[in-house]
Amino acid sequence: MEKSHIDAFETFNTQINYRLVEALSEADLRFNTLIEQLNEIVFTLNSEGCFTFLNPAWKAHVGYEIAETMGRPIQDFVHPEDLLRCLDYFLGAPSSSFEVRFLDKHRNILWFEATVKPVFENKVIREIFGTFIDVTERVNAAEALNVSKERFKLAATASNDGIWDWNLLTNEVYFSPRWKEMLGYADDELEDCYATWHDRIHPDDLKETLSTLTACLEGKNKLYENVHRLKNKSGGWCWILDRGIVLRDAAGKGLRMAGSHADITQLKHIEEQLLERQQELNTIFSMSPDGIVTITPKGMISSVSPIFLSMTGFSAEELLLISEHDFTEKMASISLVGSLYTADESQAYRLFKIVPVNNEKQLDRSLGNNANANPSHQNMRVLKVTVCQLDNETISKIMYFRDVTAETEIDRMKSEFLSTAAHELRTPMSSVYGFTELLLTRDFDKETRHGILVNIHQQAESLVRMVSDLLDLAKIEARTGKEFKFLEQPLETVTKKAIAEFMMQGDARTINSTFTDEIHLVTIDFDQIKRALTNIISNAFKYSPEGGEVSISLCQRNTDEVGVLVKDHGLGMTQEQLTHVFERFWRGTNASHITGTGLGMSLVKEIMSFHQGHVEINSQPNQGTEVGLWFKLSQP
Repeated sequence: MEKSHIDAFETFNTQINYRLVEALSEADLRFNTLIEQLNEIVFTLNSEGCFTFLNPAWKAHVGYEIAETMGRPIQDFVHPEDLLRCLDYFLGAPSSSFEVRFLDKHRNILWFEATVKPVFENKVIREIFGTFIDVTERVNAAEALNVSKERFKLAATASNDGIWDWNLLTNEVYFSPRWKEMLGYADDELEDCYATWHDRIHPDDLKETLSTLTACLEGKNKLYENVHRLKNKSGGWCWILDRGIVLRDAAGKGLRMAGSHADITQLKHIEEQLLERQQELNTIFSMSPDGIVTITPKGMISSVSPIFLSMTGFSAEELLLISEHDFTEKMASISLVGSLYTADESQAYRLFKIVPVNNEKQLDRSLGNNANANPSHQNMRVLKVTVCQLDNETISKIMYFRDVTAETEIDRMKSEFLSTAAHELRTPMSSVYGFTELLLTRDFDKETRHGILVNIHQQAESLVRMVSDLLDLAKIEARTGKEFKFLEQPLETVTKKAIAEFMMQGDARTINSTFTDEIHLVTIDFDQIKRALTNIISNAFKYSPEGGEVSISLCQRNTDEVGVLVKDHGLGMTQEQLTHVFERFWRGTNASHITGTGLGMSLVKEIMSFHQGHVEINSQPNQGTEVGLWFKLSQP
């Protein structure tokens, strides 16, 4: 080969070597740069297990400087409990990966995923290459998850509530042993699937339960809560309080749903018993003849009975949840002057007079100053209030309001009757006593003595008539009926008989009677109706002192009622006097000079009431009076 060719070849070879060295240097630089930037730890160990190479990631993770680590054995950094396992891996297969714990410079535990590859020479390890990837966060998270699962399992086992977990993506369901135990099943007797729950819901509860569940899954409700019945192993039904919450991703899509079951069967039965008890109490509350008002420990009106509302005229909306002070003011607003409402616990009871709200315009409240005012004439009521204190969390006070208007009026009438009766009886008794005393103490001629005995006889006759009228009134009021004999007969007959017997008394005045040929049949006691007519005819003449015509006629109105009308042209009465005409012993001031007991019209009213008839009176002062006795016609 020529020298020129040899020189050219050497030059070319030199250039090739240079370029190769240059390329290798560049590759080595790139490799070193890559190694330095890796987050993974890259290392090499010699045959004695000492570090011969480490990239900068070692210091970033473990905290040791590379210089102070080089040449030290790996066992100086591996957790003592993992050392033997680590050496087994290092000396094991040609290539392996495993997790191992290291201790950093501050003695904190680090988890590394190690990958090692031994290099053998003559079947002896000459060098080991490998990497460490820091997986501390992942391992800690896995451990935390396991702990959480263990705690959840322990809580689910120990809790009295049943626990359920539903993976919405895979439709997998978990039911805790307690969940199944509530229904009478062992843990292995029920499959963990959606149908296990769905197929056991009571048919009457299914629609509402699924609607509530769907609303929660769709995000309409944040929480799921529902009460429904589930069929248990014995075929009965358990009442379940079901609660749950949905775990969602960032987009709001449901990932899983978890919750609990609480067996409230016993509570439900107690609730049903309480509801039944409440209904019973409400029935008693509404049927009680007394008005009832309850007050809470905070002094608020919690309930009012319908009877109380009827008594006072208030509405429930006006009274419920107002304070006791406001309630007192409302009651005072309808109380009569001089009889204001008070609820004093120190008194057994208290009476007061009210005018119900709907009757307020019918009464001048100034009349309330009259403590003896007659309730029946003034639309007012007399109430008796009794206060009962309770040591209760919901009710601290109960007030009972009893309407004693009738009792009060009866007491008033009794007192008035006794006073009047004593006065009326005393007058003739005084005459009898006085005249008999004269006869016993003094001597009179025959004519004077006869005149005194006539007066005694007249007064005694008046006493007998008064006592007889009182006894008859008592019998009729008692509705004994022993003295009554009811027969169907013409009303004309008893009317004519009463006129004939009255005229037999020799009264010079006449009665103008008008009758037709028509017969009016009524069912009456002949003697009692004759007595009532005689009283009315007697009054017609008695209260016509100046004379005047007295007329009697029969009149039919409608198709089933007939009346006997007795009309005079005497003193007459005012409208106010008419309101007292049936009271016992009542006598008009314009007729006080006319003899009488004041019992006649009371007796007439009671006789007509016993016959289921009624009395009508029309009168004008100084123009006379017309009294009508009205009867029901007998039906054929």
